[in-house]
Amino acid sequence: MNIGVVLYILGRLCTLLAVLIASPLLLCLAEGGLGTPTANAFIVSSVVSLGLGVALQLSFEFEQDRFGFGEAFATVTSTWILFTALGAMPFVITGRIPSVVDACFEVLSGFTTTGASILPDPAVLDRPLLLWRAMTHWVGGMGIVALSVAVLPALGAGGNFLFQAEVPGPESEKLLPRISSTAKLLWTLYLTLTVTQFVLLWAAGMTPFDSICHTFATVATGGFGTRADSLASFGPAVQWVVVLFMFLAGVNFVMLLNAMKGRFRVAIGNTEVRVYTGIVVVATLLCLAATAGRPGAPVGFEPLLRDSAFTVVSLLTSTGFVTADYEVWPVGLHGLLLVIMVCGACAGSTGGGAKVIRCIVALKTGFREVRRLLRPKAVFVVKVGPRPLTDQVVFKTAGFFVIYVAITAVLTLVLMAEGHDGSTSLSAIIACLSNIGPGLGEVGPTSNYAHFEPATKLLLMVAMLLGRLEFYSVLVLLLPLAWKR
Repeated sequence: MNIGVVLYILGRLCTLLAVLIASPLLLCLAEGGLGTPTANAFIVSSVVSLGLGVALQLSFEFEQDRFGFGEAFATVTSTWILFTALGAMPFVITGRIPSVVDACFEVLSGFTTTGASILPDPAVLDRPLLLWRAMTHWVGGMGIVALSVAVLPALGAGGNFLFQAEVPGPESEKLLPRISSTAKLLWTLYLTLTVTQFVLLWAAGMTPFDSICHTFATVATGGFGTRADSLASFGPAVQWVVVLFMFLAGVNFVMLLNAMKGRFRVAIGNTEVRVYTGIVVVATLLCLAATAGRPGAPVGFEPLLRDSAFTVVSLLTSTGFVTADYEVWPVGLHGLLLVIMVCGACAGSTGGGAKVIRCIVALKTGFREVRRLLRPKAVFVVKVGPRPLTDQVVFKTAGFFVIYVAITAVLTLVLMAEGHDGSTSLSAIIACLSNIGPGLGEVGPTSNYAHFEPATKLLLMVAMLLGRLEFYSVLVLLLPLAWKR
């Protein structure tokens, strides 16, 4: 492991973070000048990030021939941790979130697009702090390192390793020969979705400030809002726009690019997209049928459909916005919601969870083993659509689910040992591992994570990071082999 190369890249990224932290100063300037305590907090935080970045770049140098997968995994994991610490500074300095653990929890939840909050009411934050909170979603949605690959092309081949180590999914597709070009193309699509949703939300009745904050949270499938009731108090038009863009953000971005280029057959014919759409339709209809006519349910077909679709799409894509208290829904639906929380959105999207493609591969692999019992000597190939999968992809998928189940079981038992009920413990861990935010019980749609002890919050932060980087990028650093030259 070449630590110097890792620290040099961290320095480059810190200078980039300094610019991002300074962005809310434009809002500070528009609202009250640069002499306010909030503005001073952003200035100090930006200067610290810039100073650290310059110091690391002057102290170390980038050696491309000594940058491999070990260094890439270390860089990716270290970036999320370092960005969390630096990004939490404005909240701590202003005193709006005085606890360092709470501030780091909020910021890591933002960068990992988890949306789990320790704030009972976001309105306690100044508007620049709310904007920065939303920006952590937007930057983390496409990926901090994917952003660096797009804007720091000098990394060369090192960018290839970083991109593969950070971009989620069983396989990372290269749309163009150069990874930096691929990252720029994906960021162009990301910006297009952002601008389009912002305009539509503004036209639907949101203020420009609310529009940009909720847009950042939606296209990143994050979930931080500006009100205590999430999106429940906004009108139907706003909620339908958010449903649409949550759904689009959960689609593989490669398929979205194909659709934008007019290749609709490629996008619609994609197996993962079709299964993903089918899950949304079936789960929405089940929720609609089970909640219709129940006490407290909205009156009328459209409000029922909207609440059902919003909840399903929000949890499946790991966005975590809420418009209805699904805790009062029939218990059977709680199990359905937990299943779609684990399933997650498509690979190559900003959504979390295990990913639809992995679930497809896992089910097909299971059925293959059943067929082998009848024909032991036959050769059965696992296919997704017309494409046969290599054994390496099948084994990686199986390994992912083994790790997911094992970590979920261990962390759930830890939370239960601390005195939390089973529903709260299991759903909190799934919500953090799948980067969703709300769960059931004490972390339900009308609750938050403020009541947990600091040690528990640190444990949940580990779960967020493991889930966002899909385990391997973090766990590989625990192997002695990763640290050998």
